[in-house]
Amino acid sequence: MKALLLTCYAGIFLMGCISTAHKDETLNPQAPADLVKIDKNHGSELPIAEIEVADRIEKLVSFVNSLPQKWSVPWYGPPVGKVYFNFYKDGRAVGNFYVGSNFFGRDVYYGHDNFNFFSQPATKEQIDGLGKIVGFDLSAYIHE
Repeated sequence: MKALLLTCYAGIFLMGCISTAHKDETLNPQAPADLVKIDKNHGSELPIAEIEVADRIEKLVSFVNSLPQKWSVPWYGPPVGKVYFNFYKDGRAVGNFYVGSNFFGRDVYYGHDNFNFFSQPATKEQIDGLGKIVGFDLSAYIHE
């Protein structure tokens, strides 16, 4: 009897995880920026550390904002990005965006140390397109 009850509870728990796993969220658009700092969590040094050229920053912001509003937090937890783009306007942080081997991510701050880490799948073609915008081959750094 206890085994049956435990199995039922485990099933209900698993169904709850699955039902919330693909809840798509609409995020606010990435705000315009005048500086993008680029960082990597480990591995080889990136070829550039900042983007200051207005046209390239605008294209990067447009790329982020053109992604489908299918942001979610996987039931198993947020994936960790490899290359991070931190957006600044007049010296103040206005957003971030990151890339992993097969996903894009954005962090959302809700106030009082309350963050959520959203992601969505990314194709090789999307990642290659992003690399052209930022001026270096991202695939060499996201697969380390």
